[in-house]
Amino acid sequence: MHAQFTARETNAGNRSVSVQRRYLSERELAQYSGIGVRTLQRWRLFGQGPAYKKFGGMVRYDLPAFDTWAAAQPGGGAPA
Repeated sequence: MHAQFTARETNAGNRSVSVQRRYLSERELAQYSGIGVRTLQRWRLFGQGPAYKKFGGMVRYDLPAFDTWAAAQPGGGAPA
C-alpha cells in the first residue's frame, strides 16, 4: 500500500537515484491510511493516535512507526 510513498525517483546529474520516503506529511498520511487530516490533527491535540515529529513547524509521521501503531490497534467484527 505504501509503494507510492516509500520510493521516489530523482535525477541526480545523468543518473537516476531511488530515495526512500520515511516521513509523511499529515496530508500524505491521510491519503495513505484513509484517516482524515482533521482526525490526525485532533489526535495530536489530545495526545492520541500515531507518534509524530516536528521539523521546524512541519508535522511529519514516521511511516514504519505508523504501520506498527496501526497493526497494534484493536480490530472489529466477529472472530473468524
